[in-house]
Amino acid sequence: MVVAAVVVLGGLVFAYYANYALDRATSTDRARSDKNAEKTVDREQPAFVSTITPRDYEQDMPEALYVLLDRPLTASEQATLTAIKGDASQVWAFMKSLGGRIVEQASHIAPREDGNENRGEAQTFNLNLNSDRSAGRTINGMTAVKDTCSAPTAQTVVHIPPAGSEPRQGLLWDLTGGKADKPNGPYVLDDGESQGKLYFHYNVIELGNGQSNMAFRIQPEVSTHTCKWHINASYTDTSGYHTQRIPKGSGTITTEAVPQKPVQYFGYVTTTGWGCIGRMSQKGCTATEHLPSR
Repeated sequence: MVVAAVVVLGGLVFAYYANYALDRATSTDRARSDKNAEKTVDREQPAFVSTITPRDYEQDMPEALYVLLDRPLTASEQATLTAIKGDASQVWAFMKSLGGRIVEQASHIAPREDGNENRGEAQTFNLNLNSDRSAGRTINGMTAVKDTCSAPTAQTVVHIPPAGSEPRQGLLWDLTGGKADKPNGPYVLDDGESQGKLYFHYNVIELGNGQSNMAFRIQPEVSTHTCKWHINASYTDTSGYHTQRIPKGSGTITTEAVPQKPVQYFGYVTTTGWGCIGRMSQKGCTATEHLPSR
């Protein structure tokens, strides 16, 4: 019995040290394998995720705006509109119920580096970028690409002009002109020394590796054409240089222009009232002679 016990104990001790030695001998390989597996899983995650959300006009009404509609207003609808005393929120509430769309006046702080002193119109959106990857990556450039551009189609334009200077923030892309005209930007709109300068000449975006999400207010500016477009974001990581499309896949961003000669044009003249041009009654239009020629 004693001999058997000694033999069993010796076997257990031998097995323990044998497993210990094997564990020590293979620990480096296993650690390397685990690390490679973690890297592989990490690379399977998207480089970064982009989320585009329109400006919330219910909570954040721009001071100056256009509202576009794809049909003329009826006489009854015109009477309702011209009874509103130029309050942007009330105008939007009425026009939204008819299927209207807001277009903002682009910031009048012209980017210094594109030479365009005549700003057009914009439809602002928020762009959020984030990455769950452990490895960091650096976005060092974004390029706007026009997919298609066409003449604006709205038949009715309602304009509320600015009453003062609206605060500016975010980035502006100059998409003025048709598809053959090269986009420029993005330019910095925020107050400060960088205002009007190309954002990526002085900045990069760091994502992943615990970095905070990045959020931007984007103001894409158009003039004579409504354009569908996307962003190509270039970034680098430990595996090299890459490009990712925003929105992903074949998605596009639409920025609508204001037609120069709509069927109906309603412009509010501060302290005077509405001016009306086009196919409509002049009833309720007390300031038509004060409108700039279109």
